[in-house]
Amino acid sequence: MTGRDKDFGIRSHDRERGGRMFTTLLFAVITLFLLAAFLVGVNAYQSANSMRANADEMRLGLSLLSNSVRTNDVTDAVGVAEGPEGPALVLSEHVDAGDYETRLYLYQGNVVEEYARAGSAFTPERAREMVASESFDFTYENGLLTIYTDQGSTCIALRSVRGGA
Repeated sequence: MTGRDKDFGIRSHDRERGGRMFTTLLFAVITLFLLAAFLVGVNAYQSANSMRANADEMRLGLSLLSNSVRTNDVTDAVGVAEGPEGPALVLSEHVDAGDYETRLYLYQGNVVEEYARAGSAFTPERAREMVASESFDFTYENGLLTIYTDQGSTCIALRSVRGGA
């Protein structure tokens, strides 16, 4: 074997080793890229899922408030009273056993619903929590009752002819 053949053998061995090293490096880069893409996808999914859960919770709370009002939507059923922490939306109900009220008001960081005899004192301990909120307000204009909380607002078109707050 001449010197020239020996050099050729070494060079082909170096090329072969360099080719394997390049293939291994390329495989590692692609694997890292796929791992990074997977992690970005997981984070995006978690973020989207969290936003969806928050939106669902908001809609649920506002829907509960709307349904309470719609259940008692009769003539002159909607009124206002002073609750423990601000204004209370009072929905009156007249039954054979007497007059009752469903009261929606703010109490200790929640909008609560209390069902009681008409004219009785507010008893927030008996009230059911409906929506976590630091604020609760409402307006009535042209047959449209709008309730405002930290989660947003909901508009309820009152079907009653003269119902109003």
